[in-house]
Amino acid sequence: MINEIWPRVGVVAAVLVGVLLAGCENSNESASVIVPESELEFVPVRTAAPALETMDTSFWAVKGQERELEIRFQGQGGPGTGSRFLEFKVNEQTLHQRPDGTMFQQGDSIEIHVSIGQGLYLVDLEPSGLRFNPSEPAVLEIEYGEADEDFIGREGEFDAWRQETASGPWELIGSVQMEELDEIEVSILGFTRYALAIGR
Repeated sequence: MINEIWPRVGVVAAVLVGVLLAGCENSNESASVIVPESELEFVPVRTAAPALETMDTSFWAVKGQERELEIRFQGQGGPGTGSRFLEFKVNEQTLHQRPDGTMFQQGDSIEIHVSIGQGLYLVDLEPSGLRFNPSEPAVLEIEYGEADEDFIGREGEFDAWRQETASGPWELIGSVQMEELDEIEVSILGFTRYALAIGR
């Protein structure tokens, strides 16, 4: 009986070792993907799309309050009726640390500046150095329904990327894509440049 059990124990042990080794191999997949700008195809807005209502705007975020900013394409019914380009959301406890390192207290506020890259799904967020709460990050939603038709056909390849400095490389960041809504959602912990692009 004992002789029958030991071979089975050996098989189980081998399986467990295989699982552990596989886990170690998969851990490399979580490494950062950083590429030069030349390795990316940035998703363009279609040339016939309406103009954006604004390319450059700002709003005040307040700790203890929910605030959001929308940027839309111009609509025939006037302001606010066109399709959405982006929405940026700051929740009650999102504000964490100022660019100078001081912590936000309840009721403290800061002006957030948003600018859009010409003809691209590219967003600059300022002030640089502003940090958000990892437990309640800011959320950036980009809707690409007005993207170039050739790129819409490749939407499964879209990713969100960020660039720390204007001349620096781009880093792939985690995002949630909802193809049925033509939307990508990104959790934001700090300010920099963000774009939708396809890695080559």
